[in-house]
Amino acid sequence: MEWQVTIDDKIKNIDLPEGSTANDLVNHLNLHPDGVLVVTDEEKMKPIPLVIALPKKPIRIILVASGG
Repeated sequence: MEWQVTIDDKIKNIDLPEGSTANDLVNHLNLHPDGVLVVTDEEKMKPIPLVIALPKKPIRIILVASGG
């Protein structure tokens, strides 16, 4: 299945097997799971837990920074 994924305002079409999780998407993009938020790309963004299958909606990945 193909998802439209937005990262830093760049839109990519990502093809993953149906039933793939948010963690599968993060790994496919070679991102670290602690450094991102995966949300639906809608007017009201909803978080997608890493262990949950991706919804059939556009996805936005928000890169976050942390530290002390």
